[in-house]
Amino acid sequence: MKWGYVLPVVAVVVSVVAVFSVNVVGAQQSYPTYSMYMAAPWYYTLLPPWPAPWWNPFATGNILFFTGTWMPIADFEDPTGQWWPVLAENWTVFPQNHTLIIYFRHDLYWFNGTAVIPFTAWDAYAWFYISDKVFGDWESYGLMPQNADKDFIIIDNYTLSIHFDYWTNTGYYWLLMSWVPNTPWPVWEKVVEELKTMNVTQAQRFSNNITSMVVPYWGLAPYYVTKVSSGYVTVQLEPEYFNGKPLLATWDEILPFHTWQYYPTITINIGLSGGLTQEVSLAIQTDDYFIHTWYPSLNFMQVLESHGYSIPLIPDISIEGIAIPTYYPFNIPQVRQAFLYIINRTEDALAWGAPQLITPVYINVPAPEPNVVPGLWLTFPEDIRAIVVNFTQPNWTKAAQLLESAGLYYKNGQWYLPNGTPLTLTLYANSGAHLAWLKAAQVDALALTEFGIKTTLVTIESSTYGSELWSCQLPDTATDWFYAGSNKGGVDESWIYYDYAYGTAPALLPSAWCIPGRTTPFAYPIVQSGQITGWYCKPLVTNLPIPNNTIVWCVNSTFGYFNFSNWESAISAAMPSSSTYYDLVKAYFAWFEYWVPGVEQFEAQIAYAFPSDKVDPMWAYQCLNVTNPKYTRAAYAVLHNWAMGWGWDGLYPGFNTWLFMGAFAPPGQIPPLAQAIINGSLWTRYPQYAAFIGLPTPDPELQACVASYFHTTYTPVTTSTTTTTTTTTTTATTTAVSTVTSTTTVTSTITSTSVSTTTAVTTTTITKTVISTALIAE
Repeated sequence: MKWGYVLPVVAVVVSVVAVFSVNVVGAQQSYPTYSMYMAAPWYYTLLPPWPAPWWNPFATGNILFFTGTWMPIADFEDPTGQWWPVLAENWTVFPQNHTLIIYFRHDLYWFNGTAVIPFTAWDAYAWFYISDKVFGDWESYGLMPQNADKDFIIIDNYTLSIHFDYWTNTGYYWLLMSWVPNTPWPVWEKVVEELKTMNVTQAQRFSNNITSMVVPYWGLAPYYVTKVSSGYVTVQLEPEYFNGKPLLATWDEILPFHTWQYYPTITINIGLSGGLTQEVSLAIQTDDYFIHTWYPSLNFMQVLESHGYSIPLIPDISIEGIAIPTYYPFNIPQVRQAFLYIINRTEDALAWGAPQLITPVYINVPAPEPNVVPGLWLTFPEDIRAIVVNFTQPNWTKAAQLLESAGLYYKNGQWYLPNGTPLTLTLYANSGAHLAWLKAAQVDALALTEFGIKTTLVTIESSTYGSELWSCQLPDTATDWFYAGSNKGGVDESWIYYDYAYGTAPALLPSAWCIPGRTTPFAYPIVQSGQITGWYCKPLVTNLPIPNNTIVWCVNSTFGYFNFSNWESAISAAMPSSSTYYDLVKAYFAWFEYWVPGVEQFEAQIAYAFPSDKVDPMWAYQCLNVTNPKYTRAAYAVLHNWAMGWGWDGLYPGFNTWLFMGAFAPPGQIPPLAQAIINGSLWTRYPQYAAFIGLPTPDPELQACVASYFHTTYTPVTTSTTTTTTTTTTTATTTAVSTVTSTTTVTSTITSTSVSTTTAVTTTTITKTVISTALIAE
């Protein structure tokens, strides 16, 4: 069957110039408001003329993400490891049953400017069911497409049960962080019903019919789309109520520290074909741009600052480096280790000529660097930190000793293999990479050549570079991400990166993922006085529900092997903060120092840019100083827009810190979060939010700093209440662990309709309540 129609649920007339134009009168305002432009330098998409699948979340090229008019089921704060319910009111987890039950809020509505549809569990069901059965989007989290019909079960209109075919301790996090983008049940019901008649092979063949569908726009967020034109999307704050239904009024309660009231209209630029150059040009013309997520250059900073823009910086944590190939003699650990003592990381960082924007990284493990964000580094257990060496200065004598121990010899300024062949190297770089990367690669090539390893730098066109790298065809070494900083948290949140190192740290490809069998030599370092003085081996075997629990096996007391595939399965299955989890992190660090997949070099500062006369978050930058371990987590929680979930999950990175978290407001206004710190209500009234952002206990020092910034006095807090994740035990034939997170006190009750045995969640038959277009209120 081939579908190519527009579902006639609610007719929304859209032209290439404007989707619709509505005027809704809101409440009286007694504070300044500004209409703003917003974009990141990479906001670019070719918008086909309407009718087109602009609003189809399954279509390639849809523009839903850019609009920010969607919300996640819940937001996970990487720096703190805490949850904040959004579309969900709370949820219950049954690890033994491999089940997650989500209880959705009852007072949310889809809105398109002229009508509302109640948000229900059926909308989330449509999103998960289609994306799993047809596109396999949740397979890596334990949900097999062929089991979608039994894995997703509606218990009632506001309760969804999800059964995982295999269980990991963090796999369900990704579903909770997921957005629910434009999938009202009345729009997608026919599609779901059709898919239920198909097996998974037929459903996947049906994917083209789904991705080509033109569906009407519906928003589920504080903002909704009011206009689409060539290269721009305009969004506007929802009214507090619409025809008696709460819209913004509900969002006001869900995100109590919001600052969207100051910025009711935002025009999002999605036509930046010229990237940062184009965006800076537009910003200085209009003086009302909010630029998010960019790695600034001194030149652009000076231009913007001269036009009244502020550009606060925060370390991004992501680490760049050069990979090392694995052919002979680079398959010898001592040869690989020599690179740690040859490369000058300080010179690499200085090569771009902007020391305030690029910071050298002296460790060679995948973690937040201690010289940049000590508050995150110090979360790693001492026995893990103790094996990490700082390679602050090159040591060519040590490097020479390592090469000689591998049988190489030095003669007339050149290193040779035992057979007399000169040792040479080619360093490949993406021609489209950041200029700082290319400059550092030049420095590396010169340093290696001077040391005696003749090195040639070759730049490759971006698409070719990516294709060869990901297909394991890049012939030599590369410069790329080693630690993508996908998470901005400490050790117990680092699984967000470790689970997906393959996808977010492509520099690991040549020396890990592309190796046959993904097995390499291995040993743990013996570190004394900050130096590696020897190596030892001990087996590492886990007891996790994975195919192979052998991570490290030993040939003798000083040498063994490390299996990367088994480690990846284990780290995904291990419970963060458990001893097994820490053992796996320690082994991974040791692998980085023994096998040396490459040399980590530097990290960059990431920035916002915004007009100083319209936006002022500087109190938070000053009082939540990221370099102070006491405030590192809070600084990332409220100031780094990619510190939530995966960045693509959780709250929209274009709006989250600016409009949702409470730190950004016009000059002269005390933003809500600052007010709550000053008067103490952050801890007395919102203790769970305080824990969420990394400020779990009353802090007079912080109160005094914030009050001083706004030239006022603060109210000391004499009592404190902390509320975080509550763990309870529920018995239903067998014992299951129920983890409940909520903004209110929640008692988890289990009835016979959801759990009566260890597998009842997946076998209970639920009578479906019909939800149709009758739900549409106009």
